[in-house]
Amino acid sequence: MLKRIDAGQVRIGMFVEAVEGLWQDPLLSKRRFSLRHEVDAAKIRKCGTASVVINTSKGLDINGLPGRDIEVAIQAARETVQKSVRLLADAFGRLRNGDGISVDHLTPVISSVSKSMDENPSVFLSVTRLKSKDEVTFLHSVSVSALMILFSRHLALDEHTIQMLGTAGLLHDVGKLEIPLEVLNKAGPLERDEISLLRGHPEKGHAILSRQEGMSEIVLDVCRNHHERIDGKGYPRSLSGSEVSLHSRIATICDVYDAITSVRPYKAPWSASEALKWMLGAEGHFDRQLLKKFALCLSVASVS
Repeated sequence: MLKRIDAGQVRIGMFVEAVEGLWQDPLLSKRRFSLRHEVDAAKIRKCGTASVVINTSKGLDINGLPGRDIEVAIQAARETVQKSVRLLADAFGRLRNGDGISVDHLTPVISSVSKSMDENPSVFLSVTRLKSKDEVTFLHSVSVSALMILFSRHLALDEHTIQMLGTAGLLHDVGKLEIPLEVLNKAGPLERDEISLLRGHPEKGHAILSRQEGMSEIVLDVCRNHHERIDGKGYPRSLSGSEVSLHSRIATICDVYDAITSVRPYKAPWSASEALKWMLGAEGHFDRQLLKKFALCLSVASVS
């Protein structure tokens, strides 16, 4: 819901659609941004501008509380996430039992996640940030799927590819079905043999999905190659440069970003800015030009 307020009523946590009147600050004169720093809020309050347009579906209202619209959006996102996790757990259970799945089994999840990302990506992703010990794999997969849908739309890929990338995000870690839980959930450093076991999950996942009838090549590619690096130091096949497809480059960025910005039982999360700063400094790991576009994508969607 859009609401026009006096500049003096601005506070941190609001989502600003527009600052009206004469305004020269190059940062705050841009349209549509989340107000995260008190110094910026103070600038707006002191600028003498007649009014500011805020969006209470994406930030705080003038009473300092989430607007009714954002409360509804949060509840809707929670329901979508819970439903998605149940459906994904069911699909993984079928695979664990030796039953088959197809892309169609995951269509309801992709449809729900895609709709949520269209409506309010920052709210949906915030709901997936807190991952309990028992939910890490499923919530991480739902979140990576959502990020891949968001980013591929930003890149203006065709709708079929977007849907397949969303499906790839859901299934990229399916190989972890064959990794013992004590290794997946270990709080401390992994032993050498445990690292080797964990690094086998892309190939294991690729083998599992290759046995499924009509599985998309995009899904298979992402499952096998989402831990490859541009400099050839990734795994499982040490691919480099153009050997790593665009689809897998997208997946690598979304996978790592979600992992380091999420609350886990054994680690504190990084903020979006901390995560992107580290990722941009990780020489050779990511496609840097694609990573810069991802940062812009998050900024446009006001994901923090």
